[in-house]
Amino acid sequence: MASTHGGGRPRRIAAVTALTAAGLLLWPGTAARAADVTTTPTEARQGDAVRLEFTVPEERAGTKTTRIEVRLPADAPVAEVYPMSVDGWAPTISSRTLDKPVTGIHSSGVSTVTTAVTWVRVGAGASGPAKLTLSMGPLPQAERLTFEVVQTYADGMAVRWADTSGAHRAPVLTLLPAAAGAAGPVGHGGHGAPAAGAANGPADADTAGGDTAGGGAAVAGSGGSGEESGNADAMLAGGLLAGLGGGAAIGWLVSRWRRRDPAEDAALAEVTGAGDDAPEPVQTDQAQVDQAPGAESASVGTPVRIG
Repeated sequence: MASTHGGGRPRRIAAVTALTAAGLLLWPGTAARAADVTTTPTEARQGDAVRLEFTVPEERAGTKTTRIEVRLPADAPVAEVYPMSVDGWAPTISSRTLDKPVTGIHSSGVSTVTTAVTWVRVGAGASGPAKLTLSMGPLPQAERLTFEVVQTYADGMAVRWADTSGAHRAPVLTLLPAAAGAAGPVGHGGHGAPAAGAANGPADADTAGGDTAGGGAAVAGSGGSGEESGNADAMLAGGLLAGLGGGAAIGWLVSRWRRRDPAEDAALAEVTGAGDDAPEPVQTDQAQVDQAPGAESASVGTPVRIG
């Protein structure tokens, strides 16, 4: 009897240990949380652009994920969504047309928006969690964006990450109010101004807003320089026209000078300023002509001696 009692005690201890381990594994927030689909960053500001990385775990041993679909929320459309290049994965985009356009980064009215991005594995690929990136913006005026993720394995089994709690929770991006003094949507990552990301989270948004304001001042300054440049061009054009007009007038007067009469000399001298240097016209005095050597003999006859 003693030996039987002693052998039952270790079995009870083993059973309690197994139940405890199972409880820890099934307890919410332990194993299930460790395998969640996550996003980096977890927060961003409304109106900004964000570079969002999804990390999708491999839950099943002996098989690989061959397809991952990220579905965007239908009630909070994002105007522009761009899948970034990831080795071993090829993205495709699904879209829909909105009844009312939304403001984009590159356009004031965007009516066709992305509903889902699907990545398909190409080649063998590396093992471990898949890291897939989307650049998107401007982020809508909402408290959060909840993404539904559908993960398909090589054997055809699909896992849907869409729950608000439990083992397969949907990834969520929390949206903070826009920074004070924000000038509008910024460029998205890889296509313009830097987007928010793991290194530049919402904490840097105030700095980004300040940079935007500084950029506005710079644009205003460049506008003033453009106005001054335009005035200078106008003055130069006016000077050229005046010079051409003056040259044409002088040329016409010179052509007239060649066949001018004495009454036009004064007008030409007044325009060209050559009145002081121009040679005076030669005037012939009749008295000088009469005193010429040949004139005296012509007018006075040879005296005749009488007698």
